[in-house]
Amino acid sequence: FNRLMETMPGLLPEFGLSLGAQSGELYFGGHDTSRLAAPLEWFSVLHPLDGFWEVAVKAVRLGNLTVDSCPDGCRGIVDTGASRLGVQQSNFEMVQKALARAVPLVGGGCQGPDLEFDLGSLTVKLPVHDYAAGFACEPQLGPLDLDAKEFKGVYALGETVLRRYYTAFDWQGRRIGFAPVAARRVRIGKRAAAATSERTFTV
Repeated sequence: FNRLMETMPGLLPEFGLSLGAQSGELYFGGHDTSRLAAPLEWFSVLHPLDGFWEVAVKAVRLGNLTVDSCPDGCRGIVDTGASRLGVQQSNFEMVQKALARAVPLVGGGCQGPDLEFDLGSLTVKLPVHDYAAGFACEPQLGPLDLDAKEFKGVYALGETVLRRYYTAFDWQGRRIGFAPVAARRVRIGKRAAAATSERTFTV
């Protein structure tokens, strides 16, 4: 990214990610506002020297139940390689037990409250089919084997979050932005080209 900025001095030091069910798009130097259902909410990168794109999480809730009050602080790490929600091993059993409240519906599917990550000015919400699946509506979680002395309350925000929230990364300002993804529409011709900035590169 630094090399791209060196060759294009006017390029904004930002990139964005938009995931769909089967594919995704990566934007350099700006953002496709047609992908956003609301303005971006920006948050400072937590512990930027650690090398992760992570934000502070104030609490984790399941409907009106507080799953994790984050007394020592929680961290949400944006992880494009995680197909399901990641939970630190020390909290895994607690979260798994809470998500087991999801129940099967007659005819298929699951019923349950939204899983919420409170970031402060924005609450990231995942409906039940993003965290429970199968005939028995089993929680879809992945354990994170991290040193509990060094890391506390870590959650990996993977594809389930990235499919519902456009995620923006500010390289210089060390910020992460989230916005609900707008309903996707197929566009062709000049209108599709006009949706992005002239200085925005899509891959």
